Amino acid sequence: MPLVFALAAIGAVVALVVAPVYLDRFRRELSRAEEIEQVARGLGLTFARVDPAYPGSTAFLYPFELFSRGIEQTCENFIRGTIEGVDLVAFDFLYRQRVDSDGEPGGKLRSEPVRFSCALATVDGERPHVVIEPASAPLPDRAGGEPVRLEWGAFNARYRVISPDRGFAAALLDLALMTWLVDEAPRLPLTYEIQRDQVLCRAPGLAPKDVAGFVNALPEFARRISRGASD
Repeated sequence: MPLVFALAAIGAVVALVVAPVYLDRFRRELSRAEEIEQVARGLGLTFARVDPAYPGSTAFLYPFELFSRGIEQTCENFIRGTIEGVDLVAFDFLYRQRVDSDGEPGGKLRSEPVRFSCALATVDGERPHVVIEPASAPLPDRAGGEPVRLEWGAFNARYRVISPDRGFAAALLDLALMTWLVDEAPRLPLTYEIQRDQVLCRAPGLAPKDVAGFVNALPEFARRISRGASD
């Protein structure tokens, strides 16, 4: 019987320590959803906590490497609508990476979720894969490949461009698009990625206060893609 009481006491102590952490995380997530909903309404767009059209499988619809990362992938906090004639969807994408637990054979612990803010749109034409990422992106997060050097030093200092079709990338990034990226694009760590007729704008989990600028950046970028720079 004393053993039972001891175990119960230990369980109570663990609950007192762990429960507040989970409650705090729940409150923060609830607050995030509420704040993003307010942003969506302010932009005249719709909001849903989960994807009503493709519950649990949204990420599989899009041809981007990001959506194949990790395990336990989740999409939430959906924003949908049209801005400047561009139909878009934006959402939080989360995944976990497995972590070994203290050398225990076969033991695994779930890591904390990695969050990305994502916005996607469909554009006319079929294009090769192009990644336009911040030049300051950490090495582990950078796209693989030799960067395409363009003729504007200020642009090269701000962005790193990767594409298997270097000629296409140079044609895509005409003066108008480079000028917007350098002078007018939001000062956020945004990566723009093009694959066939899809455009993805993404960043490591943005704060709700930055979501409006992030969502508005996608149609601005999509509208500036040269129609001539397509297959």
